[in-house]
Amino acid sequence: MQVSNKNGTVTKATAPAQQKTEDRSLQVQDNTSKKQNKVTNTLKEALLEFQKLAVSAKKDGNNPHFSSSYSSLESVIKAVNQGNQFGLFFTQEMCADYICNENEPDIIQPKVKTTLHHVTDKQTFVSELPIILSKANMENPQKIGSAITYYKRYTLQSLYGLPSEDDDGNQVSNENKSSSNSSWR
Repeated sequence: MQVSNKNGTVTKATAPAQQKTEDRSLQVQDNTSKKQNKVTNTLKEALLEFQKLAVSAKKDGNNPHFSSSYSSLESVIKAVNQGNQFGLFFTQEMCADYICNENEPDIIQPKVKTTLHHVTDKQTFVSELPIILSKANMENPQKIGSAITYYKRYTLQSLYGLPSEDDDGNQVSNENKSSSNSSWR
């Protein structure tokens, strides 16, 4: 409803019933915001609150070689992002260790490093996992990419305490059994 005053200015008037409905919807929105914003003071408190949710990653990936299913990296990320409401977030990066050997050539060992952070606490939790593949597979970008995705998934699940069932680890473990040289040179 529009109302004009003496000066010709048009204003919007709200009927009392409509005003009550608008007030209720604002109240619901305010309560929803309060429920979603549960940022804690420390990383440990936030992780505890997240784990109370009993979150698990949906098994949305299929491994046709072993007739099994697994939680994709996207599914794990979606699950752990529920921790954002408590101030949790993560970073993932590729790093490498340089390993010096006296009687053998030095080795560069690539690894996936996942760090769990909190918005107000400077403490972090870190999970580092070296990428161990045969020399032939370390020269195959497709195999390296698969290993990186696999390791990212499991370091995230480890840091957040997500339950997991290792259905697609068969390929990685079988490749490692046949590996005589498992480092990147």
